[in-house]
Amino acid sequence: MSSIANNEKKTLYVLTGVFILCVLEYTFFRSKYISSRIEDFLTLLILGGTGVYIFFQPRARCHSKDRTLGFFFVWLFVCGLIYLVVYFGFGFLFGFGRNPYKRDFIGIARNILVFGGIIALKEWIRSFVINKATKKNVIMFGFIIALLYTAIEVNILDIINASGIKEITIMLSQKILPVLVLNFFLGYICYVTGYQPAIIYMLVTNIPIWLFDSLPNLEWIVTAILGIAFPVLALISLMETVDREGRGKNRKDEPKAKKTILWIFVLGFCIVVSFFTAGLFPVYPTVLVSNSMSPSINRGDVVIVESLDDNYEIQTNDIILFNAGDFDVVHRVVDIEIVDGTARYITKGDANDHTDNLNIETGNIGGVVIARIPYIGLPRLLIESTEHEEEINIK
Repeated sequence: MSSIANNEKKTLYVLTGVFILCVLEYTFFRSKYISSRIEDFLTLLILGGTGVYIFFQPRARCHSKDRTLGFFFVWLFVCGLIYLVVYFGFGFLFGFGRNPYKRDFIGIARNILVFGGIIALKEWIRSFVINKATKKNVIMFGFIIALLYTAIEVNILDIINASGIKEITIMLSQKILPVLVLNFFLGYICYVTGYQPAIIYMLVTNIPIWLFDSLPNLEWIVTAILGIAFPVLALISLMETVDREGRGKNRKDEPKAKKTILWIFVLGFCIVVSFFTAGLFPVYPTVLVSNSMSPSINRGDVVIVESLDDNYEIQTNDIILFNAGDFDVVHRVVDIEIVDGTARYITKGDANDHTDNLNIETGNIGGVVIARIPYIGLPRLLIESTEHEEEINIK
């Protein structure tokens, strides 16, 4: 019992080092006098110092057999490659943007050494924290390290300063939740296989980002789906693989309980997506069934629409969804007229020659388009007609 208590005491020492880094991230590192290079150096210094402490401690053994370690190396390497294929594949749909990392030889070398070093130290520390914990506390310690790493990587305080549900939704979906889910995934990897395969996965998914001149310029909703769904699916697959490979006498019971929790999470995620699709949230999707907005938005694209609130003021050039009788239309606002104190919006499809022969008032508007997802609505076109477009764009 004393050795168990001593192990967890060492774990708390290590978590204290990570906590100090988290505090510095929200205080000292935000000073205008602190450059990114100084921040990176201090991050390496703190993580490195924590790593030195771990080096002189007894090894924290993971829960897989040594003979399976090579298998998990390959498994996670391939998993990382699949992620890259999907990530850059989306780039061909949405286009590519400029890589924010420095692209000269020194810049690339620095990225690999500094960021690669930070990745290696973080996974080494994560593995020690999780595998030194007792069985009843391993989930708690894994959760704590995941929260601390997430708080270090993204500024969660930005939610406090967010203005409106749209900004909060985008921030949670695009930045915070993907990082948190990834940290849970990496925590399970460290628990099962140790830090080496986790480092391999992170390097495989990050090194091309440091090397390539251009990176996919993804809509926030796509970033959210990829960042949340891929680690969850990879985690389910990894748990199934661990179950097949065998992890000792409890290999049937232990993964079953964890997989139940994971499937509950997946079910909850699907329910949230269903509610989102049904329009029960302030943002909801709809499919474009015509090419009237081409090339900005094409037939078969899904657009994400944000419902209007009392504070939103529609501007010229906004793309809006409005009701035109028996159907909804997505067109751009090209002019706004004030008639008897009431705003009327003149709209036009980007591909149309004429403005729409409708005077749209605020009550007819369902929301403003804030994002698009190319082509995933194509199956719906099999049952949709575009004849109604001809009824509204003849002046």
